[in-house]
Amino acid sequence: MAEAVAHVSLDEFLAGEQRGDRRHELVGGRVYLQAGGSERHDLAAGLLYEAVASGARQAGCRPFTSNRLVHTRLGSTYYPDVMIACGKAPHRLYETDPTLVVEVLSPSTADIDRREKAAAYTVSEALGLLLLVDPDNRRIEAARVVEGELRWSVYTSGDVVITGYGDLDVDAFYDALDAIATTS
Repeated sequence: MAEAVAHVSLDEFLAGEQRGDRRHELVGGRVYLQAGGSERHDLAAGLLYEAVASGARQAGCRPFTSNRLVHTRLGSTYYPDVMIACGKAPHRLYETDPTLVVEVLSPSTADIDRREKAAAYTVSEALGLLLLVDPDNRRIEAARVVEGELRWSVYTSGDVVITGYGDLDVDAFYDALDAIATTS
């Protein structure tokens, strides 16, 4: 006998998120508990937010850390580590068309970030840049939609990532992260 799998609507999911004290993601109608982050993961997200927040506000946009949902055109919802959205929010709990999304990679979710989330985020017509940031190695993967096609670049030591909200010097970013992190 086949086991029935519950399908959760967006409204049911949002109601659960408001009631709960743990965060989840909604993918394909199924709810998944989010894992916690390491010290380096959280510090990297904070430094990335600091690097783009002022430029986002100057551009009339809204910068967010990991507590704001993105509801993608594919129907999934995620909490990116850093996000910038411009224009009026479509809902009080989520955005639909971020212009910048940053995911700090974790060993347990890096493949999901590179495949599932990248595919979902880059369907947005507003998205200009998706960054996948390795908190342990000097490596930032960047996806830009150019003429309807997803183009990936890798930035390492000596490179600068142009975000549209502030330039991100790879070495300066990782030097700052190494200086404040107390664990490896």
